[in-house]
Amino acid sequence: MGKRPRNRLELRAEVEAAEARGMMPAETRPRSPRSPSTESRPKSSSSTRMKIVWAVCDIGGRTIVTFDFPQKADAEAAAKALKARGKGEHFVRQVKQEML
Repeated sequence: MGKRPRNRLELRAEVEAAEARGMMPAETRPRSPRSPSTESRPKSSSSTRMKIVWAVCDIGGRTIVTFDFPQKADAEAAAKALKARGKGEHFVRQVKQEML
């Protein structure tokens, strides 16, 4: 079974006693001065505001037409109309756009 860990206060007292006698243990070296801390840069706030719109997209993910967020029913109706016209599969998803 191993030894129990030594108390840091006891270790500190031993080092101070050695320093008082003028003896420095071989494993203890004087500390190098700490380098000055660099100033942290503030995060840049995004200057563009975003809004969420409903986008009717094709299977490739390309946006065909967009609708404002409250007009989800219109976006779904447009996707169904494109599918009924035989233009392939279309789906509705939320997309973030820059506000102008």
